[in-house]
Amino acid sequence: MNIDNTIPVFISFYKTIKQFSLDDLKKFLNDNDAVYQAYFPNHCPRTDERLQQAVDQYGNKIREIEAFSKQFPEILQAIERRFQTTYDFDVPLHAKLIVGTFGSNAFVTSDNKRELYFAAEKLSAKPDHMRVIAAHEIGHVNHFSMATKGGMDWSKVDWMHGLTTLYTEGAATYFSKQIVPDLKQSMYFSFDDEGDPWVQCYEENKEEVKRRFLQDASAGWDMPKEKEWFRLSGGSYFGRNRIGYLLGTDYIENLVERFGEKKALTFWNGNDLHADAMEWLKA
Repeated sequence: MNIDNTIPVFISFYKTIKQFSLDDLKKFLNDNDAVYQAYFPNHCPRTDERLQQAVDQYGNKIREIEAFSKQFPEILQAIERRFQTTYDFDVPLHAKLIVGTFGSNAFVTSDNKRELYFAAEKLSAKPDHMRVIAAHEIGHVNHFSMATKGGMDWSKVDWMHGLTTLYTEGAATYFSKQIVPDLKQSMYFSFDDEGDPWVQCYEENKEEVKRRFLQDASAGWDMPKEKEWFRLSGGSYFGRNRIGYLLGTDYIENLVERFGEKKALTFWNGNDLHADAMEWLKA
């Protein structure tokens, strides 16, 4: 794995300035534009309002950002080794560790399924939390790799449909549970210790969550629905954002029960994934 850690560059710049301002942040982002091309605007809007909010929050996070920068590269490599021994994972990875502006916490780039981004300001520096987010993102790559090895025709995948996201996010969460087992259930979704109310909300409203997702999927998918179910900016239906992650994990675990792990995680190879997911949602 190649790890490009630019967090120390940000920390050094931040600490040289007595009163870090919006103009300072803009200068840093402009000077390091290549680092953030995959981050803005798809994973965080680059507006003055958003950047100012980030400036206001960095002070309370800088020590944790430093701790994350020091510990995470070794944890990331250890999780990669677990995937290699557990799933015969052989994909060369390129991980980029950045300080973002409080948008997405981590993602695999859409145009390069081997490139991972981790935004330290949105992540906890506790070891278990770091292990879970590392396993989730590498889990995405492992999922894509398994499909490729199985002869997947990627041109047929509708990446913008919520049923696809339901499957891929559920798969990544499933892998994180296998690679970093026996943690508190909510940690696999929130990547911190604050997720219990989120899981409780899902469990208490599971049937309604399925019904509402089925309704949205049946009526055609769009970006507002994607945000509602899978983005940090959602959560108007049930008061919790990214509730689709929990629904997707339930779907994957149901597939594993029906078909076994390997077929479940490669189910989109040659099967009508969307039709199967719709039937599961109706049950």
